[in-house]
Amino acid sequence: MKKNIANLLLIALFVVITKGLIAQQTEWCATDQMLLEFLEANPEVEESFWNDQIRLSEFSQLPTLKGAQNNKAPIITVPVVVHVIQYNGIGNITKQQIDDGIRVLNEDFQKLNADTARTRTIFRNIAADSQIEFKLANIDPNGRCTEGVNRINSYLTYNKRNEVKALSYWPSTQYLNVWLVNSILGSGNGTTLGYAQFPNSGNLSTYGLVCRNDQWGNIGTAVGTGGRTATHEVGHCFGLFHPFQGNCGSSCNGSGDFVCDTPPTSGQTFGCNYNNNTCSNDASGGSAANPNPFSSNVPDQLENYMSYDDCQSLFTEGQKSRMLAAFNIYSQLINLKSNGNLVATGTNNGYITQNCPPKANIFDDQQKLVCLGGQLSFSEDSYQGDTITAYNWSFPGATPSTSTAANPTVTYSTAGEQDVTLIVTNNGGSDTLVMQDYVNAKDPAAAYNGFGYAEGFESLTGFNNDWIIFDPTGSFKWARTQNGSLTGNSSVFLQNYNLGSGESDFLISPSIDLTQVVNPRFGFDVAFKNQTGSSDQLWCAISTDCGATWTTRGVISASSLNTGTLNNSFFIPSSPSDWRTIFITTTAAMRTSSSVLFRFEFKSGGGNNIYIDDFRVDGASSLGISDNELLENSFIAFPNPITDGQLNINFMVDKASENARLYLTNMVGQQVKEVYNGSLNSDPYSFEINTNNLSSGIYFVTLRTKSQNITRKIIIH
Repeated sequence: MKKNIANLLLIALFVVITKGLIAQQTEWCATDQMLLEFLEANPEVEESFWNDQIRLSEFSQLPTLKGAQNNKAPIITVPVVVHVIQYNGIGNITKQQIDDGIRVLNEDFQKLNADTARTRTIFRNIAADSQIEFKLANIDPNGRCTEGVNRINSYLTYNKRNEVKALSYWPSTQYLNVWLVNSILGSGNGTTLGYAQFPNSGNLSTYGLVCRNDQWGNIGTAVGTGGRTATHEVGHCFGLFHPFQGNCGSSCNGSGDFVCDTPPTSGQTFGCNYNNNTCSNDASGGSAANPNPFSSNVPDQLENYMSYDDCQSLFTEGQKSRMLAAFNIYSQLINLKSNGNLVATGTNNGYITQNCPPKANIFDDQQKLVCLGGQLSFSEDSYQGDTITAYNWSFPGATPSTSTAANPTVTYSTAGEQDVTLIVTNNGGSDTLVMQDYVNAKDPAAAYNGFGYAEGFESLTGFNNDWIIFDPTGSFKWARTQNGSLTGNSSVFLQNYNLGSGESDFLISPSIDLTQVVNPRFGFDVAFKNQTGSSDQLWCAISTDCGATWTTRGVISASSLNTGTLNNSFFIPSSPSDWRTIFITTTAAMRTSSSVLFRFEFKSGGGNNIYIDDFRVDGASSLGISDNELLENSFIAFPNPITDGQLNINFMVDKASENARLYLTNMVGQQVKEVYNGSLNSDPYSFEINTNNLSSGIYFVTLRTKSQNITRKIIIH
């Protein structure tokens, strides 16, 4: 009974300290945060989790584990699968970088890292070879050949956490799952580089570690980082806490990280300040089974892989014993290291490389856009099995139309959507990959005249022929609908109500010639309703090279898109009040282009359906320039930048105009102030505009007449 009471008191202390620690830490490792969220959501398992930590500490003190078999030979092999969660090629790191990440883990866990030399003398004799090795799996859960890598194209690679794990998962009783992403959702206290799941702190389907791809290995996107984020997170997977887990704590074997040869630290530290000595009780605690190696106060162990410092170079003997204990206590780790599982995953020492057929794959699986006469380069990223002996590409509509190179470059001469086929062959067989409609070659000369261009989406045939839809996340996509419109009977919409957060969908216009339009801008009407807590965004971009590159011209948040009160039911616009108009401006270079594409990209954040109608080019024909030359040349906006809250507009009109408007818009084309709406006579005009109610930033002042638009950029300080 006394032991149970002591354990309960220890658990309560751990929970209090952990909550306080998370509240103050700069979160480049989100493991503590994830643990806290798990325990708060599952209070019934909180006591058993902390009891497990005590049991793990006691088990690690067994003589068979303390200093176990230090003979520089791995005693535990861990099969690994790396899930590369990339987005349209961004973050799709090479196999060489994946291999390099495994190299870093093996060097760090086996004390083969070159920087052991910088470990200070006081800690050098307790630096451990953990005798754990990592191998990429050669056999997948279905018994098929694999290189231990899964590549998934999903927008969930950005600013998510456990959502990515449902995209690709192998049984964690057989493989250590590693998910590599572009970024990780933080808590506002810094950039999150990775996080892991402790054993027995969640579902087996989420066990493993999530890491940014620029922290995996030390080459490619991670060049110069050292790759120690993954080492740190794998330590959590095997039961290790931060040295600062319990601040200074009490006895070394009953508080903090439960390890006596990692001196307690009062909190997280960064950089590498060897003068740090934040606790004075370094020699307290210990027992005959778990002695404290320190007889007096020592500096903080900045070298420890479980710290946040930049001079990491070691696991200790005590940490090694704790990790080995985890492999003898937790069922999934017991099976993970078993010889039967090593044979099943192709990671046993006697594994003989099989004569496996290849698996064809193209490095970037997002549809490509190109101008007629433009070149495209293709990169294969096939699983080789046995060494690939032949590549055979097919490129309808291109020159050359076939290629045997691994990474060919071709020129497209036929407009329209074209397939791409790749066949890879080795001694074990061949595999064929057909990418349907993978390339869309556009003829710049076939652009619509921008003057007077308008698309109300009334023609289904016109929409299908002219507009391009990308759906990289494989769920609902942009579609024409007759369920809601501002004018006519149709609009385009995205069924965002049923989309998960993090998905992204594209809608791309036909080519439009802007050379015959003065000061053109794009306008459209949008209907959207927020749901509670939604974070959707509409990104607007413009391309002048048939979609090879894009320039973002507006990012419109859910609050700016919203056209009414919160709506948590399936939204269908039913009145003009459900719509608002948005304008997107162009740059000088875009205005001289005879072939412009406009792209909507909707990034789902848990909101409601979005509708777009009456997409158009707003501007005047260049044929009217001479009639308004005086107006164009005389239109001035001053001072610029504005520092005193007042903008002055002067211009002269030599030809009367009805229905003229003078107004200010923000960077995303939303009107923020109307200055004048009425007729203009053949007179000089002067306006004084109070800008005190506008926040600092870039704005546009526009004068719109029947035959011309004049726009000037202004800056408010």
